[in-house]
Amino acid sequence: MAEAQKTHVIVKAWYQGAWWLWLLLPFSWLFRLTTYVRRWFYQAGILSSYHVSVPVIVVGNISVGGTGKTPLVIALITRLKQAGFRPGVVSRGYGSQASQYPHSVSPSDTAELAGDEPLLITR
Repeated sequence: MAEAQKTHVIVKAWYQGAWWLWLLLPFSWLFRLTTYVRRWFYQAGILSSYHVSVPVIVVGNISVGGTGKTPLVIALITRLKQAGFRPGVVSRGYGSQASQYPHSVSPSDTAELAGDEPLLITR
């Protein structure tokens, strides 16, 4: 089964409330525990944060596909540029096959090299 078909099956099951999704419940508990422990490590000073000198906007969520993140990023870039800012975007570029990372995406790149969404954002 192709990757897109697998994703479609999971997204469809999610929105239809498929019964077998309950089998994943223990993984959500594990994720919650991991998140709690990680947060505690940061609060206790065991792990440290990196603070950047510029404002950062994070666009993301834990919903499955098609929630409009890319159009939102493009709209934010447009508005920020109109306001005189020079925004940059960091994206993991799902499916990209660059020879090294980070990869600075240029309009002449292919979707295979940069990932389809980073290329769309750049163009």
